[in-house]
Amino acid sequence: MKKLVLWSIVFLLNNIFVSSVSAQSSWRKNLLGYIDNRLLKPDGGYGWEDQYDSHLTPTYAVTGILYNIGELPKDKARLAEFIRTHHPQKGANTSINYFMGSAPRGEAGPSGSNMRNLVYEQIQSILWLNGDVSSFNSDVQSWKSQAGILANYESNGYGGLFQEAMTPVCSSLLGISMDKSDEFLKYLEKNRRSNGSYNNAPAVAGGDGNILNTYWALYSFKALAGTEKLSAETINWLQSCQLANGGFTHQPNPTIGVNDDVIYTWAGIKSLQMLGARPKNEKRVTDYLLSLRNADGGFGARPGLHSTPVASFYAIDALKALNAINALDKSAKPKEVIEPKPDFSGHNVYTVQFQAHGQGSPLEAVMLADSLKIHLWGVKYPAAGWLDAAQKIAQNRKVPVTFFMSDEPHDNLLSVPGMGSFDHVLDYIAPAKTIIKYADSATFDEFKNTTLKNLKDANGGMMLQVSNNEPLARLLLDESVNNFGYLAISTVHFGQNFMFWLPYIGEYRYRLPLVTLQDAHGTESWWWSNELVNHRTLFIAKEPSYNAMIDALKKNWVVGARHDSVSNYKTRMLGGTMAARQFISGKQSSWQWWDKNEAALRPWAAITIITPEDKFETGRPDKGFAVRIRPWWNSVRQSLKTPAVTLEKLEVDGQTVVAKLITVKARNGDLTDSYYLYQKDDPAAAGPHSVKVTLKSLKNGTIRVMKANW
Repeated sequence: MKKLVLWSIVFLLNNIFVSSVSAQSSWRKNLLGYIDNRLLKPDGGYGWEDQYDSHLTPTYAVTGILYNIGELPKDKARLAEFIRTHHPQKGANTSINYFMGSAPRGEAGPSGSNMRNLVYEQIQSILWLNGDVSSFNSDVQSWKSQAGILANYESNGYGGLFQEAMTPVCSSLLGISMDKSDEFLKYLEKNRRSNGSYNNAPAVAGGDGNILNTYWALYSFKALAGTEKLSAETINWLQSCQLANGGFTHQPNPTIGVNDDVIYTWAGIKSLQMLGARPKNEKRVTDYLLSLRNADGGFGARPGLHSTPVASFYAIDALKALNAINALDKSAKPKEVIEPKPDFSGHNVYTVQFQAHGQGSPLEAVMLADSLKIHLWGVKYPAAGWLDAAQKIAQNRKVPVTFFMSDEPHDNLLSVPGMGSFDHVLDYIAPAKTIIKYADSATFDEFKNTTLKNLKDANGGMMLQVSNNEPLARLLLDESVNNFGYLAISTVHFGQNFMFWLPYIGEYRYRLPLVTLQDAHGTESWWWSNELVNHRTLFIAKEPSYNAMIDALKKNWVVGARHDSVSNYKTRMLGGTMAARQFISGKQSSWQWWDKNEAALRPWAAITIITPEDKFETGRPDKGFAVRIRPWWNSVRQSLKTPAVTLEKLEVDGQTVVAKLITVKARNGDLTDSYYLYQKDDPAAAGPHSVKVTLKSLKNGTIRVMKANW
């Protein structure tokens, strides 16, 4: 009997042990499977699940996860070297010549601000891998404050505290002294509220702190061995950021972006740890972090959201800070994130260009829309009457393009207490002829009750162009997800890809659509055609109408797509649900704008017949008609660099004629327009007429003939 009892106890203990190991193995195995199967890329780094290549930020996140759970790869040196050489803006995979299309990689492009958090990710990752980080010393030692730089788009000249804090933090990690550390401590003290929190704006400007800025400010104080003040107040403030569900939000009782998030929860836990404190309700925050785990092995930013590498890192790192990673052993079986499976029967893929031209030649805009299969043309900075004129031309010529508003109000600001006043965050879309009113430097409440209401009533919305201030952008994006505001986030813009140097965008790709932005500069759409054939936004709908496009944005049936020299002629698709991406990929032949030789399917010239009634057209005659030919040039934004084709012969009504070459230069000497003009003054020459243009490629001597009749 005693032996039976003893064996029963051994059997029970063995089962408990096996069960514990099995549970532990389960979460660890699933997490490692998520990393290996969905994040590991052929180039040796880690990337976002829906991208074909790696990126520094997901690689940093995965390295942090592997470090925290004791699963670093055997070949640490290889991964460390990959991280050292893959800064998205200035690493081995970038080129300063990307605007000219000479970069085989390097999609991030340059920026007016140095995103120092990316260097921090390099340094911290390599340290986790026990690598040498001395090569970063000179870069970090050269850093000066970025307060007041144009790329902050902040009217008061405030620096972004998150970016400013990278100097003392990185200096500390490198073991080097920071120049003017006393001045930096004074800067932090100026930005500390009486409740112990920190934010971008000085405390005297008002507004509460932000939990992310507070974390990095505390880290900076620790790095500089500054004297801690208001510690009790800071602890109380941080603990007050915890919500009833256990997660943390960005400040106590917020009015913008009222929600929990794993990054806020991580910042709260890590900040309290630096101050020798804990969350008020530790069990609840642990349960919250456990609830972020998904069946694929990763973690989402909030319960029920898709797994992302960055959210997974914050969850694991927060659990480690709580000494609660072992709680994963006993956590409930995670659920799958199930996306809707829409029936796309009767749907097609259509093209929209946001912030294309609204000035210059409407005749050429309609021609480009027709030849490049652009179904919706968002108009930026429209000249009075231009939009109506363009739509009328499209209707008369039976070109299936709809013009709508897609504007960028540079002169207006949005004020967020504690953060500052910002532009470049107010871009909007709306139906044609919608009048949008902006209050100058409006507070968010004013903005919500005026402009946002105006846009919502008009079936429009906002688009986030760019913000290098991650704490600010998260507030505005969260508010939009929770209520109304941004319908989409911009990614590809000129040769840049904002998501590559502002990787927080990747954390929202399942919550908001990702689009590409033309952000047209200059006057003539023809000279922007190099951009028009580099990238576009694709959406799924039954018809190419404005309302159908808005519906697709709300359902995330949208992707931003690029295929150009910057992407090494590989199709990059950004955003969209899995079902939408699959459907759009399957319909590529309907929207592809390049041929088998990677040449863009674009016209070699814009042939425009102009009458005295065409008031928006350059070269408009007083009587009769004129033929204007703008040949294709290689251009950068609106600056013409080198001709791609030349006019060999012009024939009008079967007769060879001579056209006058006209060029226009800007004050700085850049060539901004070049066209041939032939004018026939005969007022009775109403038509019919024919034009035949013979063009020659300067690259290979190929001849192409284009014709026009009217």
